[in-house]
Amino acid sequence: MRRIDELHLEFPFAGSRMLRDLLRQEGIEIGRQHVATLMKKMAIEAIYRRPNTSKPTPPGPDMF
Repeated sequence: MRRIDELHLEFPFAGSRMLRDLLRQEGIEIGRQHVATLMKKMAIEAIYRRPNTSKPTPPGPDMF
């Protein structure tokens, strides 16, 4: 868990898949779901842009 936290501070945009790959490069065999569970337990989530769904729809063509 300590290493996941260190990697998250170094790569705050990394999700469970990227953290799993980084850990495997260091020789730590761990599954993606286990990394995701530990991230949830530590209240860690990747930083990424979320879609802006609050845009008004453009007006349609005039019907008259």
